[in-house]
Amino acid sequence: MDPATSAAAAIGGYLDHYLDKLLELIPAAAAGDVEAVHDARAALRRVLSVHGGYGKSLFKAKKAQLKAARAVVRHLGAVRDPQVALERLSQPPLPQDVASLPALRRDLEERADTGLAQLHPKQLRRSAEGAARALRLRNTEFADDAVAGLLRQQWELCERLRTEAQAFSPGAARWTHLHAERKALKRLRYMAESLQAWAADGTGRVAVGAEKRQEALGAVNDCWQLELWLVDSLRLKGVSEDDVVRLLGAEDGALTACDGDYRTVAAEPIHRPELPSA
Repeated sequence: MDPATSAAAAIGGYLDHYLDKLLELIPAAAAGDVEAVHDARAALRRVLSVHGGYGKSLFKAKKAQLKAARAVVRHLGAVRDPQVALERLSQPPLPQDVASLPALRRDLEERADTGLAQLHPKQLRRSAEGAARALRLRNTEFADDAVAGLLRQQWELCERLRTEAQAFSPGAARWTHLHAERKALKRLRYMAESLQAWAADGTGRVAVGAEKRQEALGAVNDCWQLELWLVDSLRLKGVSEDDVVRLLGAEDGALTACDGDYRTVAAEPIHRPELPSA
């Protein structure tokens, strides 16, 4: 993207890039292309994160429009989330000689197929186009200092969550806290990325640091979500409790390893944003 003369202009260019990308990807996503589903969902999540971070000061989208945009993310997630779980289930460290695996895989495949069947191409395209219209920048005159202040507030939230995470032992409470930190880091990352056409030197390290920690937490979350699904899978025909216990044991080991990776990445704070002053 071209250099921007203000924070608002940089954000506007960033949003335009990802909203245009979303519209380009929707036809392939509606047809079931795995990469297109992932990329379209990621593009709209970026935009919604930036929207949530800078809020009503820069945007004029109504609640109904935001709800419709989040529905697009949710519909794409109904396809993508089972695909991610199926990938994890089908490779080490999970044992591949478990008798219940065919039934487990079948359930995930059916979930993904159901999600895909609900991606009606015309309706999805209309929803995506509506989201693109609603989420483009409206206030290009918003003060640089105000944008910088909102970014710093998000950075402070992420650092507070990082510190608080040290008090939690492994378990549901910790995974829930880390999930909240992950969402905050996503927002920080995309808020910082959106300003790089205006202040690359002051936001680049913020975006990189947030991405590293976010990815480490993404691995933790994938493990945890698979464990929750495995517990729920006991209701499925052809799934035995002994097999689920064995799979959970292996996944617990993976979760512990991913948590260790997060602790390593989170040992140091993310660089504080350094932005131009008025």
